[in-house]
Order: sequence, then structure tokens, then C-alpha cells
Amino acid sequence: MYAKLALRNVKRSLGDYAVYVLTLILSITLIFAYNSLLFSDAIASFNKLMGQMMSILLCVTIMVVLILGWLISYITRFIFEQRSREFACYMTMGMERRTMSRLFLTEQLIIGISTLFVGIVLGNFFYLVLSQVIFRMFDKSYYMDLSFQLPAVGLTVLCFFIMFALSLQRQNKILKKIRIKELMHYERKNEKSSTNKGKHIKAKLILAVLTGIFGILCLGTAFVQKLSGFFGIFLMVSGVLLQGISLLLFYRHLSENILIRYKKNEKRRLHHLNIFFYRQLTGRLKTNGKQMGVISILLLLTLLGLGGAAFMANSYETSLAKSVPFDIEVSERYGTLDIESCRDFVRQRSTVTTEHSYHIYRLNDSEIIATLLKKKRSEENEFEDLADSQNKDRAIRLSDYNALLKMLGRETVSLKTDEYYIQTDEEYYAGKFEKALPTLTTEGKEYKLKAVQKSDFAQNMINESGTNTGSILVLPDETLNTLTGERQCYFAMTADREQTEYKYELRQFLEEKKVSEGASFIAVYTYAGEKSELQAIYMMLAFICCYAAFICIFICATILAVQLLSSSKKSSI
Repeated sequence: MYAKLALRNVKRSLGDYAVYVLTLILSITLIFAYNSLLFSDAIASFNKLMGQMMSILLCVTIMVVLILGWLISYITRFIFEQRSREFACYMTMGMERRTMSRLFLTEQLIIGISTLFVGIVLGNFFYLVLSQVIFRMFDKSYYMDLSFQLPAVGLTVLCFFIMFALSLQRQNKILKKIRIKELMHYERKNEKSSTNKGKHIKAKLILAVLTGIFGILCLGTAFVQKLSGFFGIFLMVSGVLLQGISLLLFYRHLSENILIRYKKNEKRRLHHLNIFFYRQLTGRLKTNGKQMGVISILLLLTLLGLGGAAFMANSYETSLAKSVPFDIEVSERYGTLDIESCRDFVRQRSTVTTEHSYHIYRLNDSEIIATLLKKKRSEENEFEDLADSQNKDRAIRLSDYNALLKMLGRETVSLKTDEYYIQTDEEYYAGKFEKALPTLTTEGKEYKLKAVQKSDFAQNMINESGTNTGSILVLPDETLNTLTGERQCYFAMTADREQTEYKYELRQFLEEKKVSEGASFIAVYTYAGEKSELQAIYMMLAFICCYAAFICIFICATILAVQLLSSSKKSSI
């Protein structure tokens, strides 16, 4: 008898609560499509970093499951409220609480398993769409992968039961303890009224506004100042959290503030239908205050997600141009670079149009760059060599600098015998140099700063003085000819830059060809290799931001649909 009753209730639920069924199907569709990306061999083969990015995607999946679990719990609570009188009738007819709890659980499982099957089928088609998008993001030729990802099915089923456990746990506890009288009026249950005085409500609203302003300042500082590292991430996370807290506090106490202001003006309160209007307004705000706060936060996260995706796309282009303005970039950090072997390796695999090899020189009596950028390291007993290497300036000859400029299609420059340039790819650093206009003293002679050259110039670990300085000096040839080169570099431009995916092969080849004993590290960058790695980082992060924004919009639409359905149900009573 109970089985027939459960099936009858399921059939009725499919018609009356289409929002619930649709939410389950779309949730499972999204989760399965996303999980299929995690286990896709084709996508994982794009780059060596894709394996690490898939770990990040797995963490995002866990967060999505928790969020969708809350959404399903919210809808399940709405269904329970609508059927509270029905459950009261069951208890009146003698049905035990445990049996009624099992009946409700059976109904939800029947709906859930049915939607699980439909969601997995639809998710497989949605996975094909997502994979095509990712193929295009990575400039790969797309082929339709019709293989069914069994690990993705297993992970989706696990996620499904986790979401259901989160959503049904609270309702089962209520059914086991609630009384018939409470069930009869459960859907009309009012929220607890606040006993706070008017000045406390105003103080909380002011606190909410100030919290929101402070959150905006945190986000603005992080993005406008282009802060990086832990401090930049801390400011962005703090800004988002403060915005969320501000919205929740604001909508939580908005109705009480409106009611307090309304009661102060007797004439306005008794004018025509104002009593009815204000009561309806404050009642809706009080009942839906939490939902409005949640929706506002979700819309904020949606904007941040879309903005983050656009930011990642722009950062990808900027980082690629800054990292590899040349097609092939090789420099020795430790050990000795075999230039001829490097040149032969590149020529065998690419059509070289122009190439140039040169030395970077160390100025043992100058620390201009590290001092102005505040990147000097203190000399500790065990790390004296490391501090010395970080602090000392590096320079290249003017002739080598002009040769590299010609390779990039830029105009050459000139220097007098007592002048020098600073080459940097950081706008912020350039401002510091231009403001200070430092005089360089080296080898017993003074040099005036002629200009600061701001352009992309392969200054990540190659054309830079110390770690993360992104700057190097350019001096007349005669000044550096008397010095011994600290490290060698080899740069090349090719006719087929998109086919230079041999970054790691070239590095391994050069490490095996080293002619000196001891530690050896050779920095190697190729255009195609760096492009693939940066795509794995920035494009996948952009995809995650878009996916998160889509999830937030989906949750907003579901909450609004449930609220509309709830209002229509109450209006019909």
C-alpha cells in the first residue's frame, strides 16, 4: 500500500513540482559534464600542466556539489512545507513517523534516480559541447569524443548521493519529531521577530553599508594597483567576503528599518492604503530577506566570475607577449651553455629566420636596480653568494641590445660614452627608475641615465639583474668589453613559431651537453611551449570562472522560480 502511495505522490510531484525535477536534471547534467572533463584523456594530453589543473577542477567540483546540495535542500524544504498538511493527515490516520519519513525518502529517491539517469544522458551531450569549447580555447583541432567516461559516472553518482544526504537529512529529523498541530500550520510559520530597538537597526544598516564600501576598496586596491602574490589574493578574497556579509546584513534588517521609519510619521501611515502597502512590503522583505541577500551575493559572484574570465583572457595575452617576445629563448643560469649545439638543435626542428647569441655581464660595484626596487637581500652567513647574486646589477652591450631590437622589428638606439639605458618590462618599475634618475658608477666611471626603455624583452629569468626584477642595464660596448661575461644567451626567430613545442626536449638536450662539472640549470623558453602552458593556466581558470558564473545564474533562477511558485500557492489558498 505504501509503495503505491509513494508512486502516486511521485507522479503528482512531477506535475506540481516541475522546478524541483528540472533543478535535479540540470544539476546532474552540469556535474556529469564537468566530471567528464576531469577524466578526458584528450584534454589531459594538451599539456603537462593539465594534470595539475584537473586537480583544481576536482576542488571546484566539490564546491559545486556543496552549493547544489544546499539548493536541492532549499527546494526540498519548500516541497515539505507545501505537503505539511498531507503529512498531518497521514499521522491523523495512524501512520507512524518512521513510516512517514521512509515514505518521503522513497518518493525523493524515485525522483532522484530517474533524474540521475536523464541527467547523465544529457550531461554526455553537454560534455561534447564543453570539450569543443576547450579545444578551441587551446587552438586544437576538434574531434568528437563519443567515449562514455565510466569514472565520471561513478563520481557523479557519489556527488548525487552526497547532495541528497545534505538535502533530506533535515526533513527526516523534522518528520521524526514534529507534532500534528505543527504540521497543519507549518507552511504558515512566521519568522521570529526582532526585539532590537530602532537605533540598533540603524547601526546594523550603517555597518552593512560601511562593510560593503570597505569590500569595494579592497577589490579596487587589488585590481587597480595590480597587486600580486599573497597580499593581492588576500585583498580580493577579503573584498568578496565583505561584500557578501554586507549584502546579507543589509537585506536582513531592511524591512525593520522601513517599518520603523514608517511608524514615525503618523500622517503618512494613515494616508489612504499606505497601511496595507507598507505591511505587504515589510512582510515580503522580512520573509524573503535571506533569499534576497543570497541572490544578491550570487549575482555579485556572477559578475566577479565573468569579470575574472575576461581578466584571465587579457592576462593570458599579456603574459604570453611578455614571456616570449622571441620564438626561442635560451640562457644559462648555472653551468655552461653550448651555443653551437643549441643552434644545431633549433635549426634541425625549425626554420630559423634570424638568431643572435650574446653575454650578460655582472657589475660587481653596482646595485642600482635591487636598491630602487627594494629587492636587496641581506647577506647571511650561509647564503652570501645568493644575496650577492640577487643584489648586483647585470648589463648587456649596446650592440647586442640593438641586434635584439632588430629581431623584434623595433628601432635601434644609441648611447654616448657616459650614458646608459635601463630596459624593463614592468610599467611600475619604469616609473620608479624615471623618478629616481640614478647615476651609475662602475669601473671608476659615472654614467647618466638617458632613458628607461619600456617593452617586452624576455626578462623572466633571462634579461634581468636579479630574481623578479624584470630589469637590466644597457651600456656602451667599450664599457663591458673589459669584463668577463657571466652567462650566455641564445635567441632566435623562426618562420614556424607555432611548431616550436620542444621546450623540454631542448632543455634536456642542453643539460646532457654541458661541458662544466657541478650544478647546471639552463632556462629554455619556446613560443609554442609557453603558449601551451599559459593556456593551461589562464584559459582553464577563465573556464572555471565562466562555469562558476553559470552555476550562480542557475541557482538564482531556481530560487526565484521557487519563490514565485510559493507566492502563487499562498495566493490560491
